[in-house]
Amino acid sequence: RLNPTGLAPSAVSASAAGVPEAARLPADIMATIYSMDEVAKHNSKTDCWVVVGGQVLDCTGFLSDHPGGELAIVTFAGKDATEEFNMIHPPDVIEKYAPQSIVGTVGAAS
Repeated sequence: RLNPTGLAPSAVSASAAGVPEAARLPADIMATIYSMDEVAKHNSKTDCWVVVGGQVLDCTGFLSDHPGGELAIVTFAGKDATEEFNMIHPPDVIEKYAPQSIVGTVGAAS
């Protein structure tokens, strides 16, 4: 049976066993670096990117499924929501429920 990540439970357990989250992301995602200026362009309900812990998340497709409601995410569209996110979510929540939302990492503009 698959869990919300689309992986079998044993795959999730094995992947989470002491391996840093960034090391488990596909190389093409890790290689994609966005500036905060680029992230800031994605600031609406129909194009909603948020930064959490240095990861750039495209939350557009997840908004209607978010247990806390759309507004909780849209409020931070185009921004770094790390501090607020970490206050109310466990560290593994993105990996467990929305790994497909990770589109890259944030870094300096090149």
